[in-house]
Amino acid sequence: MENVNKPERVDLRVIKTKKAIRQTFTNLMSRKPLEEITVSDVASGAMINRKTFYAHYASIYDIISEIEDEIVDSFQHMLEGKRFEDILENPYSLFRDLNQTINNNIDLYGRLLTVSGTSNLVHKIIQMIRQQIKLTYKDESPVEPKTLDMAVYFLLSGLLAVFTEWYNSGRTQPIEKISEPLSLLCIDGMNGIMRAAHAGSVY
Repeated sequence: MENVNKPERVDLRVIKTKKAIRQTFTNLMSRKPLEEITVSDVASGAMINRKTFYAHYASIYDIISEIEDEIVDSFQHMLEGKRFEDILENPYSLFRDLNQTINNNIDLYGRLLTVSGTSNLVHKIIQMIRQQIKLTYKDESPVEPKTLDMAVYFLLSGLLAVFTEWYNSGRTQPIEKISEPLSLLCIDGMNGIMRAAHAGSVY
């Protein structure tokens, strides 16, 4: 009788091929603009044909999407157990964790963050955190859900825009230093909304 619990066999050839594709893509990103990288470039560098490439990825941007999802998943694991209030009070922890995630594969993740089109990666990170906050505070916050979501989106967009600018400009300032003024902006902004909600203002 067939064992239905038998784990699915991992095809090592698939792993090897995808690794070659991604490594070639990483190398190409360091030499030419993203928009100039073609499927033929990647296939040639990975020593496969175009048909084999398309068996694993629909396009160049499919590779990018897979990498972005890996970054978001890794970042999400780092954020487990953290409270949104703590992030607002000290954005350093958010920046530190994201920086560590990028540095885990600096050649690939770091390059992806410095090329044009990183807005999609930032959007995915924001959506992930927004969803976690909705689940955590949907019954606790005095602020209307739509207003809370709008405020969270505004704050996260600003924080991640600052992080991206810091990362792409050579990271000359200590990350702790750029975190301090941002914490004041975040806390004062959210506290203002909370005070208005408690006072009965329509939010």
